[in-house]
Parts: sequence; structure tokens; C-alpha cells
Amino acid sequence: MSGFAASYLGRLRARVGAEPLLNIGARLLIEDDAGRFLNIRRADDGKWGLLSGGMELGESLMDTARREAREEANADVRDLTPFGLSSDPIVERHVYPNGDQVQAVCLLIHARLNPGPLRANDGEATAFRFVTEAEVDPGTFCKPEYPTFAHWRAFRDTGQFQVV
Repeated sequence: MSGFAASYLGRLRARVGAEPLLNIGARLLIEDDAGRFLNIRRADDGKWGLLSGGMELGESLMDTARREAREEANADVRDLTPFGLSSDPIVERHVYPNGDQVQAVCLLIHARLNPGPLRANDGEATAFRFVTEAEVDPGTFCKPEYPTFAHWRAFRDTGQFQVV
């Protein structure tokens, strides 16, 4: 057993089927030196999104962020700054193409990208791009992840940790 099937969420999913699960995790807003943000094209639905994923047993949320960056994009990140916690049950509810349902509780983390080649290590991403927030099309972006940009702006402008 490897990949998702071996993960904490994958093992839970095997027991409960497509029933809604709470998923505690981290969502990364990774910025390059040009002020652009790393997006991935998701393999499951073809939408663009941010690097994110569920916490494993024995892991902190900061560990989760670093692991997900490596797994999804081979990205080495630095200067991780938590800026919000997103748990709105309307925004954070997601149904995957296979019918699996989750309601996420995500620590939102801004990070800087160290130089290095990007590549999908776990099959969750099919492409990578760097874009400014203005270049993100909400219609082609993963719905729960899109508000992360506004939460980052609010944190950056006020210095207040965003709880949404």
C-alpha cells in the first residue's frame, strides 16, 4: 500500500467510503522572487489550485506543509508564515470527482520558494505555473482554495491572523 491509500485519510476513507470526513491540513501560498504564486493543475479534475494536503499522524501542520510541497511539486520552501485558518463549512466542503467528500480545516501558510526544478512526485499535479493574483481565473481554480489569496492580502495589509 502506498500513496493516498497508505495515508491517514486514505485509511479512513477505506473504512467509511465516500462519507464526509473532516480533513485537517495545510494550504500553501508559495511566492517566487518575482511576486508570483505557484499553482498546480490538479490531476483529479484539471482545475488549477494551490499545494495543500492532509496532516499525517505524528506530523505538525508545518511538517505537513513542507511534505506536501515536496510531494506535489518537488518544491523546497523557506520562510513559512502561517497567516490564517480556514474552516468555513461552505467554502471548505469539497467533493472529489470520485464522490469522496471532505470538509477541510486548513492552516494557511505563505512560503518562499528555493530554486530548483519542479516536478510532480505523487501524481497529484499535471502542470505548474507562476501567476500573479490578478491572473488567477476563479472559474478554473479549485473553489475552496481561491479565497486564500484574499486572506493573504488581508493578513499582509493588517498583520492580523485570519480566521475564516
